[in-house]
Amino acid sequence: GVFYVVQRLVAFLLAVGVILLAFAQMFFIAYQQKEVCKTPEIVVEGEECQFPHCTFLHSLLKCYTMMMGEIGSESRYDGYLLAQVLYVAYAFLVVILLSNVLIAIVTDSYEIIQNDRAAIVFWSNRLDFVAEMDGISSVFKQRILCMSENTQKGVPGAPTKVQEGPNGTIALDSDDPHLGSKDVFREAWKSIMFLFESNFYDDVDLSPKKLEFWVYLCYQGFALFIIIPIWITAGFATFGILWPPQVREFLFVQKETNVSRAEIERQKLDQLREIQGDIKTLKTEIRKEMVGDREDMIRMKAEVEAVQSEVLADLQQVRELMTTILDLGGMAQDR
Repeated sequence: GVFYVVQRLVAFLLAVGVILLAFAQMFFIAYQQKEVCKTPEIVVEGEECQFPHCTFLHSLLKCYTMMMGEIGSESRYDGYLLAQVLYVAYAFLVVILLSNVLIAIVTDSYEIIQNDRAAIVFWSNRLDFVAEMDGISSVFKQRILCMSENTQKGVPGAPTKVQEGPNGTIALDSDDPHLGSKDVFREAWKSIMFLFESNFYDDVDLSPKKLEFWVYLCYQGFALFIIIPIWITAGFATFGILWPPQVREFLFVQKETNVSRAEIERQKLDQLREIQGDIKTLKTEIRKEMVGDREDMIRMKAEVEAVQSEVLADLQQVRELMTTILDLGGMAQDR
């Protein structure tokens, strides 16, 4: 755990070192031509200047102690604006910001280590449970079922004899020509399941008129209604010992794997990017619709103005016509 935290802190420590060197150099340059460094008042142990920023090494040491919380005299930077600005920037960047970054890195590393330890404890407890169940089953086979120990020990498929050679370890053939009970059960279950595969009868022309069709049908019925129920029942009676490995793997092997924190963060980031893309697309569509609506409004305004002009022209013609009629009526009365 400590090595993992140190690895996570390498980049942070490098950044802190660079920042400390930069501020120490800035303080040293700022006070290099000041009277407080040119005319020392006290000489202690051969040192010519007691102000902390008169030499680069003392300035670096003072920056480090200020980062640890040892500020010293508060009136040290009075009367010098540049030093006060550097001090405020140093307090904000190093004391406040980098301290919080350090706490965040260590907390995140602790959470990762804690999750890894939880996974280790879980799988260790599961290994103990499997070992206990294996011991119980072996005692049950030896004492109750009176089975011999002639079956192959170790991992299934692993060699029982090996020999060291110049090019590495060489596996020798086993003396036991028989397979273990698990392999026998596995092959037997495969043979039974092979009867129900669709491509099993591709090479044979089967039709209800031929004898092979009824023979294969009898095989399937015998396996489906007699062998498989008896086998499953025997497995229940022996607490799963006589079940084929395929059935035990289907029932007890965990199929889902735990998703890591990095995978969860990656999925969240992908979803966020997807949402951002949808938002951009929606903004583009809305802008297009607004442009189209604006063009429609301009077109409708032009049409309204054209209709208004036509109405005004018609009204002008009607007015002129009425004036002409009234003039003609007046002339007729005068006659």
